[in-house]
Amino acid sequence: MAILTEVPDNEMKATERTRKIAFGIVCTIVALLVLWWSFDLFQLWLKQGEELTTKQQELLGVTVENAELEQKRDALYSPEKIEQLARQNYGFVRPGEEAFAVPPPAPEPVKLPSNWPFTYLAQTLGG
Repeated sequence: MAILTEVPDNEMKATERTRKIAFGIVCTIVALLVLWWSFDLFQLWLKQGEELTTKQQELLGVTVENAELEQKRDALYSPEKIEQLARQNYGFVRPGEEAFAVPPPAPEPVKLPSNWPFTYLAQTLGG
């Protein structure tokens, strides 16, 4: 035979009330943990959005620079540009043409003051 004991109504209400409070505290802690975790994820999401924006701007800049370099490359492969660079940098001429090189002007001689330590130096240098 099972023995059933009667639990007073006040104790039952107190136990039920304690259970509800404990459940509320656990739910609050779980909710705070979920909010904290989601806040970190939200910050990560915002940071990744900023990084994506900067990387898209970098990509746009690289794309524009790449297009400019392709245009320069195409211009360099033209026969006129090849001839101009050969004449300018390497002194190439066509058959029957003459090339002249004009040297830059000579630098001016160094003027030393006529004070004592410089007179011997000036005589030594021939000045």
